[in-house]
Amino acid sequence: MKPEVVVIGLGNVGLRVLWELSSRGHSALGIDRNGRAVERARKLGLEAKVGDATSPESLKNLMAGARLAATAVPGSLGLEVLGVLTRLGVDVVDVSFFDPRRGRVEPGPGQAMVIDAGIAPGLSNMLLSMLASRAKARRGAIYVGGISEEPEWPLGISATWNVEDLIEEYLRPARMIRGGRVVEVDPLEGEPGQVEVEGVGRLEYFPTDGLRSLLETHSWMEELVEYTLRWPGHIDTMKRLKALGLLSESQVRSNGCLVQARGFLAGLLKKRYGGIRDMLVMIVKAIGDRVAEARVVVRADEEWSAMAKATGGFQAAVAHLMLEGKISGRGLMYPEHLAEMQGVPGRILEELGRMGVRVSID
Repeated sequence: MKPEVVVIGLGNVGLRVLWELSSRGHSALGIDRNGRAVERARKLGLEAKVGDATSPESLKNLMAGARLAATAVPGSLGLEVLGVLTRLGVDVVDVSFFDPRRGRVEPGPGQAMVIDAGIAPGLSNMLLSMLASRAKARRGAIYVGGISEEPEWPLGISATWNVEDLIEEYLRPARMIRGGRVVEVDPLEGEPGQVEVEGVGRLEYFPTDGLRSLLETHSWMEELVEYTLRWPGHIDTMKRLKALGLLSESQVRSNGCLVQARGFLAGLLKKRYGGIRDMLVMIVKAIGDRVAEARVVVRADEEWSAMAKATGGFQAAVAHLMLEGKISGRGLMYPEHLAEMQGVPGRILEELGRMGVRVSID
């Protein structure tokens, strides 16, 4: 039987998306060029094949008859894969978080494409748009972080998603809206602070470049910033690693071999923090006539990481509603656009609740 939806990329997030869509009765196929990832999916009773999404011919054959592609590839491949899917004309829900400075994607005629459909960006965008409308807000902030369930020394993280993409958070200038205009700051040098999160404890935060499309769609706001949450002490440790050159792309000779500093650090982080139970914490605030706030805390369970549950949950919810015909827009769509669609935000929050991702809104 031909699949109606193909999930491209079977890392932790893509695997969760495939599992959720299959659990809801959709005919779903997962593809990955890594045979071990495919075998992992098959052990869960899911349909999966080895395939290269960057090959137009290969992807065309795998997508034959499918109505939708849910893409969950590393950011370095995201734009390339979306380009192939655009030529195929299939609808897309994407969570690859490719760097928009490397290019933009333009959907084909009649094609629907929701990008940045993860947790942040993703659910955060939709919630910010909802809250800003309710509070008639001119100021907003998103606090979000994937951290270890306990403050694992010295960084307090869990390698549950692409570590190379994680390191990028500390290097890419953080764009935000200040005084009604877009400004940039160094993530490790700008506006750190601390916040108390009920049920979690005290966390520290620093600005990161996660607003993305919100900088354009909510350019009317006077203040808007995204902060990444970490356990206290994390920022100082990252500053020291940067000072040592471990966040750079420079080559270092060791025992006769050239090693990239950043790549070496990524390998160390995968080894040290792989397999550690994680937790996802997010607070979204909009300040206007009143303060409107949404809170999300997701914890890992025996089968799934918190990051996979949260990020894959939002992507799966959007894909599910697209397959049901509840999201009927065409062209390029961002998660904040979903907040404007009649009945869609409520359905997405309902679907997330079923997946164990509960959103509290005040």
